[in-house]
Amino acid sequence: MSFKPIGKVVNFADEETMELLALWRDAVSEVELNKHSHASSYVFDEYSHYIVVHDPLDMEFPKSRDEWNKRFCRETGISVVKLIKHDGDRLYFKGLLALNNSSVYGIVPYTAFDHQEAAYPKLGMEKLKKEVFAEVIPLVKGKDILDVGCGLGAATMEIAQHSRPSNVLGIDLLEGLIRQCRINAEIYGIENATFEAASIYDLPYENERFDMVTCFFMLHHLDDIPKALREVKRVLTDGGKVFAAEPLDHHHGAKREGRDWVKLFEDAGFSAISRNISKAVFIQATAEK
Repeated sequence: MSFKPIGKVVNFADEETMELLALWRDAVSEVELNKHSHASSYVFDEYSHYIVVHDPLDMEFPKSRDEWNKRFCRETGISVVKLIKHDGDRLYFKGLLALNNSSVYGIVPYTAFDHQEAAYPKLGMEKLKKEVFAEVIPLVKGKDILDVGCGLGAATMEIAQHSRPSNVLGIDLLEGLIRQCRINAEIYGIENATFEAASIYDLPYENERFDMVTCFFMLHHLDDIPKALREVKRVLTDGGKVFAAEPLDHHHGAKREGRDWVKLFEDAGFSAISRNISKAVFIQATAEK
């Protein structure tokens, strides 16, 4: 790189967590500018989105994601980001696809989005998730809510914003993801969402701890779904609810329709119903003690 860095990236992205690259479109990263630089030199009131030039990712994605290699893993990394806020020598951007401590070389306003057919990057389920969340999350209610498989916390924070009196806890396996979730919630000022690293197979919570559990687009990834559902039931109050959503055209292992998911929940001791939302099945289950 023939020009000097103007700052560095501050987040919790490492090679392990960045394998889930599409999730990082929802993460907030800080750009800490060098001494004597000021955010007002780079951002302007009339622009909401920017191009950030940064170090490339020092990794390689599989051939199925080769578009990501071309965009982020060559001589330069380029991210199209949304400005969240700025303060003195610090800027906060959503969607910065760079590792922690990466150098930043330029920040310029961006006025047009990438071609809709380009993978920049997005998963095939991205649009589907937005459809499901728009319909389901306003229905999520409870004093203590557990969001299992929270990823980078997008759904967890949305639940918390829709239900301010609730205490919302998001969990996922990777500590790096959880640390980034905490940054995201802090930047957005969401005080009723917390995050912890935990496994759905062995939840570190007492019996009947929660009155609502959400599982969005994650159960189909599990090797032992019955075991996971039994553990979810253990931490639910009598009559506690589970809201789950699973894709109908994207699966790992067995392909399941709504009736298949209902049976899995019933076998674990729930009463359950399902309905389709676009190309997803939405399951509502009640714990029966």
